[in-house]
Amino acid sequence: MSTNQSRTPHPRIGTRQPEPTRTGTRPPALLLDSGGVLILLDGEVLAHHGKRLGLRLDAVTAQHAVALAARDQDLEDEPASGPRPFTHRWAEHAGCSPDAAEALWRTVRHEVDDTVLWSVVNPEAVPFLDALPSRVQRYVVSNADGHAHAELARAGLLDRLDGVLDSCAVGIAKPDPRIFRMAAVALGRPMEQCRYVGDTLDGAPHLLPATVLYDPLGIYPDNSAGYARIRKLSELLDTLD
Repeated sequence: MSTNQSRTPHPRIGTRQPEPTRTGTRPPALLLDSGGVLILLDGEVLAHHGKRLGLRLDAVTAQHAVALAARDQDLEDEPASGPRPFTHRWAEHAGCSPDAAEALWRTVRHEVDDTVLWSVVNPEAVPFLDALPSRVQRYVVSNADGHAHAELARAGLLDRLDGVLDSCAVGIAKPDPRIFRMAAVALGRPMEQCRYVGDTLDGAPHLLPATVLYDPLGIYPDNSAGYARIRKLSELLDTLD
């Protein structure tokens, strides 16, 4: 991930043609995470590489263990000795040893591009985006590797969006609130008129109060840290009037 902030960042524009602004109350703009919300991790990739290392690991368990490990990172108090490695948290939920998990994730990081690991289009994504009223602005804000725009295009989602902010391309990553301000400015909206939709709490900026936690597995407690929580993206539709 690039952290070079000397250049002027340029948000990438989507191809959707939004409805002209009408008078009256405007619905909130949606700032959407990509990975974990619109595009999901491919558990088959982890299962395949795990099998090569002698692990008995199925795709669903591998995928769910990622979500559970991320939840643990969100909710557990950090010990004085420092945070536990993500791989150790993942190992607990995947049913393997920490050493085996370290070996698997080291292999995946060396051999698998993020665009392959995160490549499954969420089956809820297209119906949700298509059901949004056309005047609801929708913008992706993603911690990515510079390919978020192209990946969303390949997934058939780009023409349903108003723009994309890729952390690598702009040199700022979540949870830095500046990347959300950039998206709000691109949409011509103040921050308080935006909602961020993400699948973990660590990406939620403190300066954007209307934050929605997308929790399809139901693994977070209700009202986690004061955030709204939804199990399906379609639950947002009734809140945008």
